[in-house]
Amino acid sequence: MTDLEHSICTGLEGVFAARGFTAPGVAELKRGANVSLRTLYKYFPSKEHMIIGALEVRNQRYLSFLSEAATQSSDDPLEGILSTIEHWMANNAPHGCMDQAALAAYPDSALVRECVTRHKQQTKDQLAALLGLENNAGELFMIHEGVVSTYPLHGSTVFTWAKSAIQSLTQKAT
Repeated sequence: MTDLEHSICTGLEGVFAARGFTAPGVAELKRGANVSLRTLYKYFPSKEHMIIGALEVRNQRYLSFLSEAATQSSDDPLEGILSTIEHWMANNAPHGCMDQAALAAYPDSALVRECVTRHKQQTKDQLAALLGLENNAGELFMIHEGVVSTYPLHGSTVFTWAKSAIQSLTQKAT
């Protein structure tokens, strides 16, 4: 992805995060991306492609945040990761997972489904590797998904629940 494409995707992500996936029209997306309509369509020929671009930039940023959290909290990588996810939710996804929102808005889009599936797989694999829980990757992923989907209703309390559930997994793994 070029710097221009990345910049466009970051702008699109901001619009989609603020307004959802169905509400903004192309004129609003163009303004959010801070490019001409011609440039926007040159790189993203449809709204679905714009959504994919925004989700991919967001996914890379999320995975980088998780990696940084685990390496910076070498004493307790779980605490670092959960703290980072809590910060992410509060500042980037207070209404829940943007990938799930995209899938809900475009349930028949194979492109959106493939992008969300890829992101979820990468998240599952990375969390399991960072915590050394590869044998419990599915369970860990379900906890993660529970956190991101219930955060809008229960706030930070979900991180206490998640920590307890993950600690139960680690006790069983040893």
